[in-house]
Amino acid sequence: MNSKQKAFALLLLFMLSGVQVMTQDLTDEQKKLLEQSQETHEFQAETGRLMDILINSLYTQKEIFLRELISNAADALDKLRFLSVRNPEILGDKTELAIRIEINTEEKSVSVTDSGIGMTKNDLISNLGTIAKSGTTQFIEAIKGGNVNLIGQFGVGFYSCFLAGQKVTVASKNTDDDQYIWESQAAHSFAVSKDPRGNTLGRGTQVTIHLKQDAVEFAEESTIRELIKKYSEFINFPIYLKVTREVSKQVEEESEQQDQQDQQDQTDDDEVKVKDDDDDADTKKKATKTVKEKVSEWVQVNENKAIWLRPKEEISDDDYKKFYKVLSKNSGEDPFNWVHFKAEGEVEFTSLIYVPKRAPSDMFDNYYGKQTTNLKLYVRRVLISEEFEDILPRYLSFVKGVIDSDELPLNVNRETLQQLKMLKVISRKIVKKILELFQDAASYDDEDEEDTEEGEEDDNLAETTPEEQQRLKDEKRKKKIDEYNEFWKEYGKNIKLGVIEDSSNRQKLAELTRYHYYLYYNLKYVMQ
Repeated sequence: MNSKQKAFALLLLFMLSGVQVMTQDLTDEQKKLLEQSQETHEFQAETGRLMDILINSLYTQKEIFLRELISNAADALDKLRFLSVRNPEILGDKTELAIRIEINTEEKSVSVTDSGIGMTKNDLISNLGTIAKSGTTQFIEAIKGGNVNLIGQFGVGFYSCFLAGQKVTVASKNTDDDQYIWESQAAHSFAVSKDPRGNTLGRGTQVTIHLKQDAVEFAEESTIRELIKKYSEFINFPIYLKVTREVSKQVEEESEQQDQQDQQDQTDDDEVKVKDDDDDADTKKKATKTVKEKVSEWVQVNENKAIWLRPKEEISDDDYKKFYKVLSKNSGEDPFNWVHFKAEGEVEFTSLIYVPKRAPSDMFDNYYGKQTTNLKLYVRRVLISEEFEDILPRYLSFVKGVIDSDELPLNVNRETLQQLKMLKVISRKIVKKILELFQDAASYDDEDEEDTEEGEEDDNLAETTPEEQQRLKDEKRKKKIDEYNEFWKEYGKNIKLGVIEDSSNRQKLAELTRYHYYLYYNLKYVMQ
């Protein structure tokens, strides 16, 4: 390569490197200060390889960037909250721990701001300039054994921003340093500068994604709201979205004619000694008109809490039913039943599983096609996947629920689960709990009744005659039989398929089956 070619290559590299820190909304003096403090650094990983991993392997949907940024913000808030236990002064005057998301429709940008621990200048260079390295990872290693609910590796998730953004700007303020700006266009380098605006954040980090032309849908309030609810509804910290709405308001109608009339009224007041009160009121009355103006306000989007993390004894049936309606979206019906449990041992996780009252109308349309479930997998309240295979056998695809693990290991791609052995353990435990739920619903003999709610039942039955006691027991038994018969009408085909397909649970499933037979003495079919 000759000198001209080298010069051209260097010029091209500079043009593509994206090292010019954003200068909009800065005064001339601030622009000068920014240029004086600007430092250019090269990514420690080859950019071409990085983008290839991002686009072709790491993430399959552009919308993932918002999930990752919210997850990172929650990590920073978790870290700050943990450190504040030992050192409350670290919070300073900014005690609110929250995530705020703002959309700029004119500039086609999205900003995610947290009031977490923030990053120093060195943190910005090392954490955002190196793949799979972050203060969060180092923090986890430093406090091994401490449960601070930190997720993943900041560097990898952060780079998903470039799926939707042509340029990413990060402003961050840590209590140990001034506020700095990091910016890149995901080429070969990035720039770091001292923020000429001063300390505008107080503490924390603001990530601004300048959207590509094919990603402008993320500059819509409705889109961002839906993504927050989809991926981050159960994050431990409040997530606020800045929304704009139009309101009507009454204002005085000011005009030159009105001013002249007011002056004339004043002259008349001087000349006339006596004036009627009604006339005086009419004179002082000013005309009004209705105008519309836009107002902005912060609205919390993630108002639903992760009830599966609460102790079962603190959750009422109404709470379970309300959460089911949130989980199943537009379902107006209560569930048939549910099971809430915490698994320990090889894999620790919490799960809340619901059995819908009605079977999906399309349940068998593609039964032997690509299998998906209605279970959502969370890792520390962050949705990792809501459509993954092999977690449940096909015949149980109708159940809905959540699985949440604080320790489930994932590979670099949060959309593809790598640890198949652990998934098999989770699957086995969940299937066992679901079948136990079915067995309880199908069991209605007298011995079983005596074991359920024994204390309460004894108190109620002690005050009644033996005949009345028997009548109440018969009614309860009939009710339970009818309920299971309704379940069988909806899911009997699934149970039969389970008998065929699930050899390890065949005996349990066979005991759940019901058949019609004919009673000659009263000439009717019954189910047994």
